[in-house]
Amino acid sequence: MAKGKSYLSCLLGLAIFTGGAIVSSPASAVMTDNGFRDGGFEYIFGSYAPGGDCSREPRLTIDSAGMTFRANGRTVQVSRFEYAASFFGMTYDGIMLAFYPFPTGEYEMGDLLMYVNNDEVAGNILIESNAAPGNRMDPFHAALVGSYRLCAGTGSGVAPPQLAEAEPVAGVPLGWANLRSLVGRYPGSYSEDNIDLFDNGEVAAALRAMLGAKMDVLEVNLSTVGPLERQGDIYYISGNAPHRGGEDQAYILIDGAKRAVQVGLWEQGKLTVYAPASGRLPVPPDIQRMLNNSPGEAANAAPGTPWELLPVQGRAPVAYVEAAASTSITSLSLYCENGRPYMAMLLGRGAAGTRITLTWNFAGRLVDIPVQRANNEGTYWVGGIANTPLVQHLMTQKDMVYLRIDGRLEGEASLAEAPAVLRSSLQGCVRF
Repeated sequence: MAKGKSYLSCLLGLAIFTGGAIVSSPASAVMTDNGFRDGGFEYIFGSYAPGGDCSREPRLTIDSAGMTFRANGRTVQVSRFEYAASFFGMTYDGIMLAFYPFPTGEYEMGDLLMYVNNDEVAGNILIESNAAPGNRMDPFHAALVGSYRLCAGTGSGVAPPQLAEAEPVAGVPLGWANLRSLVGRYPGSYSEDNIDLFDNGEVAAALRAMLGAKMDVLEVNLSTVGPLERQGDIYYISGNAPHRGGEDQAYILIDGAKRAVQVGLWEQGKLTVYAPASGRLPVPPDIQRMLNNSPGEAANAAPGTPWELLPVQGRAPVAYVEAAASTSITSLSLYCENGRPYMAMLLGRGAAGTRITLTWNFAGRLVDIPVQRANNEGTYWVGGIANTPLVQHLMTQKDMVYLRIDGRLEGEASLAEAPAVLRSSLQGCVRF
């Protein structure tokens, strides 16, 4: 639903309602039971905290014994965790490492995923939710989600290992006639058995003609990629940029008989589909699942649009922001009703149940807002925000905030212009 008249109609209905009542596993993982005592990881040893300030929590220390996490006044030490050895692909030669610090079983990776040397920057750590859709995270684990930086003077001083650069090898050019024989092979230039998807062959030529300059984006967004697969007459490949699944990813559909290709390209959480002039190709079930679990063509690209005032006839304006890179959330609104502050959430498709929890994650500072269904379709949800730190964080935090529904990552929202907009819209029910 677009903002404007239809949005305001829903909001006015909500105002009446609120006034009267008030959801990964690694390709190859190595389990360790004795921390990092086997050696080879000394270059990541040290203490990490938000902004590199070890007087703050949450805080993380990595040493030979393992990992020690501190949050909300509690300390948890782990020596048993999963190192996702091939998380970034078999040919990855960067310095990033992926860990599952709280596995719950042999094939259960737990609800957190940790990237060390995130974005190829030594000393950066990012901890993300790995909770299954609809599952709530352990509260202690939820408090650890966020970005960390190595605290000054705590590092080991050991340099990351230097990996030898593999010599590229020409793969098999992908053509219309050899698709069937290449099913199960991977794109890449590290083996002569691999597929040459981007440089040579009829399929590469068709992709270049369709995408132009976006061909470079496609190649990056298929850095971590699966093999060529087949469903009926359609062959397909999908993948994502390293640790950017859901935001920077892609799929390719190939119909050899029609000599046609189709590309779905996500950039910063927004999908663009490049289809043949004759119409879109049938989508195999694997790709349909990818589409169902990813932001769509109507999503905003991250970091999203600034906050704005949305006028409402006969009442104070509403503070409004559109979500970005979200599979479900269209927009969020804050407003006053009968002297109390409320939050409204608009979904692009209805959710089941009568109550859900929207979590705002401000760089590890979590604010849970229980919301209840406010229309029959399950697209509108409302909750009170009095006696919560939500407005305070919106006024003081910078850049953007991550969003979650019942523990499931649901994109983000920009914090640009939030202070000015909130002062104007909530002055009747919030003391600034």
